[in-house]
Amino acid sequence: MTTVAKADKSRLTIRGLVDGHHYIVREQPGGWFITAEKTHRVKKTGMSADAFARLYRSRTPLDPDTAKEISANLAAIDKSQ
Repeated sequence: MTTVAKADKSRLTIRGLVDGHHYIVREQPGGWFITAEKTHRVKKTGMSADAFARLYRSRTPLDPDTAKEISANLAAIDKSQ
């Protein structure tokens, strides 16, 4: 909770703020609204379609034993549900 109190020389003391954080102060009818500044997420670029296609085509096929084991596991999952 953030509390605001009038201090000397027409200053305001705001309790509950964290040192080093940035806050946005908006004036509204009947008072002020103080919110923490939102941190902006860094947009991460995904893999391009061409890079994915190259990666997909370069994969090695599964050997028969591994393919059989994966198939058995999927069947067991379907049966349990």
